[in-house]
Amino acid sequence: MEENFAYEKTDAGIRILRCYGTSSQVAVPSMLDGMPVTELSAYAFAESMEQEPKNSSGLPCICGTALESLSLPDTIRRLGRYLFYNCTRLSQFSFYSSIAFIGAGAFTGCESLRRLIFYQEKGPSCLREILQDLKQEVLVDCYLPGEKDLSYRLVYPEFFEEAIENTPARIISTQTHGMGIQYRNAFCNTQAVFREYDRLFRIARHNAGLTSVIEMSAARLRYPYALEETAKLEYRLWLKEHLGEAAAYFLEQERTEELKWLAEEFADTREEMEVLVQSANARRDTEQLSYLLHVMHKRFPRARRSFSL
Repeated sequence: MEENFAYEKTDAGIRILRCYGTSSQVAVPSMLDGMPVTELSAYAFAESMEQEPKNSSGLPCICGTALESLSLPDTIRRLGRYLFYNCTRLSQFSFYSSIAFIGAGAFTGCESLRRLIFYQEKGPSCLREILQDLKQEVLVDCYLPGEKDLSYRLVYPEFFEEAIENTPARIISTQTHGMGIQYRNAFCNTQAVFREYDRLFRIARHNAGLTSVIEMSAARLRYPYALEETAKLEYRLWLKEHLGEAAAYFLEQERTEELKWLAEEFADTREEMEVLVQSANARRDTEQLSYLLHVMHKRFPRARRSFSL
């Protein structure tokens, strides 16, 4: 194991205090010293804490900007307050739904955290609570119990809060802007409500950013878990109307999996394939252009003319 941990024992198991190592990607073990790892302490990955534990490893602390990815085991039940305080480079977080407690400000300053890998277990889920702490656009990849392949992908748009002062009354109220908060409220008893999530698309396609809507449409169509036919049609129609923009976006992001899906599964006609080809040609992306031309000729070959004498 590359990481070393400072920890203490509790009645429930092991509480991680600090992590040391040379990698920016950390995987917390499920067991240490013969006991389950059940908790991450307050400020465990923050840049600094009031009282640093003894570091006997001789390795640097993986905290603050040194942390880019964290994976938690299914034994974790508690996340301490300000756990990731100003971990500005943390971009991926993998966790199980059975986390029962999240301390105040755990994700403060995690503006780069845009991908959650979420393992759903039976019982209450912590997903909504984590999403509400993240105001930026977040992509959630979910694995259902017993499933090795990705079960579904949901995209939650950004939102932001604005403090409004009523000077005469000396009252400050908070107003929330952006579709993100409505998507984060599409839950019931801690579980995502897919029908409500999909219903919001009718508003989001006019109000959310173009790239967010592209991400949402592609995600729900590629992984159509609990996707009703009416919602499926709405996603498909919108994405077909914006096929050129979607292709250009995925090309720019070097998202080859999404581009492959557009070419091999989503495009229904040669004309739609030509839209993808034109996007690659406009970017002078010779590798993807060659691939798209190959797929187009394979899927939609032109009929050969025959002559009779």
